Amino acid sequence: MEYKLWALLLLIADRDGLRKPRPGTRGWILDAGAHDGSTSVMLCRAMAHLNLHVIALEPLAQNAKIAQQRAMAEPNLKFKRVGLGELNGTTGHYPIEYDARQSGMHLQIARWRNNDNAGEASYPIVTVDALFGDGREHTLVLAHLDLEGHEADALRGANATIKRDRPVITVETFPSSMVTWHRDVMALLEAHNYQVYTIDEKVGWPPDGRNHVGIPREDRRLRYILDSFFAFDPRRRAPPAKA
Repeated sequence: MEYKLWALLLLIADRDGLRKPRPGTRGWILDAGAHDGSTSVMLCRAMAHLNLHVIALEPLAQNAKIAQQRAMAEPNLKFKRVGLGELNGTTGHYPIEYDARQSGMHLQIARWRNNDNAGEASYPIVTVDALFGDGREHTLVLAHLDLEGHEADALRGANATIKRDRPVITVETFPSSMVTWHRDVMALLEAHNYQVYTIDEKVGWPPDGRNHVGIPREDRRLRYILDSFFAFDPRRRAPPAKA
């Protein structure tokens, strides 16, 4: 996870900006596209004082083995080798060769078919709504989506959960080089009446990659926290006084 995004999430947690789980439910953080689980562990430990649990999702088998091992050492961390999508119960595929040399890839790999003879691995696809059910047991308070181009699919499969739980949502897009992807994600967040803040920090390649944080417009406290964060500009800080 990039530095500024991590700093912002820590600030939100420190300022008590995450929504409280509904009475009688368990509060969850979703880390989708978890790679080797290192970010999931960071989230689990950083949010431990809030008594939140983390669920990490990663489809690639080799990454999943590492993530599963890390999850076993964290009592509040649960891992599933699945991908997120729009339709529950479907199956994703990727060339086996990607297990050995790709990192951070999620559902995008299902569309890469540059070696039909290499063989394919498969993984189940679930929706956010299926993961969190009808809300009687679980509350989603934060969703970190790093899905390599399939954030829109995941958001479409999360309609009921977003309407009910109003979680903080982080997504990654490429506004200039992958315009359709970016517009689809922004439109879906707007449809849920979310205000989106873009973090001016390069993410991956191409160089226009950026993280975005979406929050419910009705949450004034959370808007104040983010407005304060984005109003701060280190370049405007006064120089140190001369001795």
